Amino acid sequence: MHIKKVKTAIKIGDFILRQNHRNKIDIKYLPNISKDVLNDDVARIYLFVVDGIIKKIGGSSGKGGIKNTMNFYVSAMTGSPGVPRFVIHLLIAEALEKGKKVELYMITSPKVLATVNGLFGSKKVEIASFKEMEDFCKSDYYSIEHRYPDWNFQENHEPYPVELAQKHNEYHKNRLKNKKK
Repeated sequence: MHIKKVKTAIKIGDFILRQNHRNKIDIKYLPNISKDVLNDDVARIYLFVVDGIIKKIGGSSGKGGIKNTMNFYVSAMTGSPGVPRFVIHLLIAEALEKGKKVELYMITSPKVLATVNGLFGSKKVEIASFKEMEDFCKSDYYSIEHRYPDWNFQENHEPYPVELAQKHNEYHKNRLKNKKK
C-alpha cells in the first residue's frame, strides 16, 4: 500500500545510513517536528515506508515518545536486541544501501477520559492505548492488501529472512564470546 492512501499519518523523519559505526542506520527527524512531539508519551503507531510503500506497521506507548521507540531500532546492533528489531534494522540498512528512500511516519490518537479501577476504588484518568490503534491500522491495511506489510513477519506467519536471522544468531554468539573474555 502506498503511503499516499493513508489519511491519518504524518511524516516525522527519514532513515539515513551511518558511516563507520556499529549501528548502520539513524533517523534524521524533520526540522518542523518539535521535541515535544518526538518525546510525547502518547500512544503511537509508526510506519516504515520504503519508496512510498508501507513496509512495517508497529505501535508503542512506551515512555520517551516516538524518539525512544525508534532508538530500539536504530541501536539494534548493540546490547541484546531481539530478532525483530535486529532484522528490521538490517532491512532498513539494505534498502538505504540500494539507494531507496526510507521514511518514518506516525499516527496518534487523542487521549480519552476513562474510569480505571485500583485496589480500593476507581478514578478517572486520561488514557490512549496503542494496541487498539495498531490492530485497527493493520486491519485497514489487510482489508486492502489481503496480507500485512512485508516486514510484519509475525502477522504474516512468515519466517524472518534466513540470512538476517543467522546474522542475529552470530551477533549473540560473538557477544557472549566477548563477555567471557
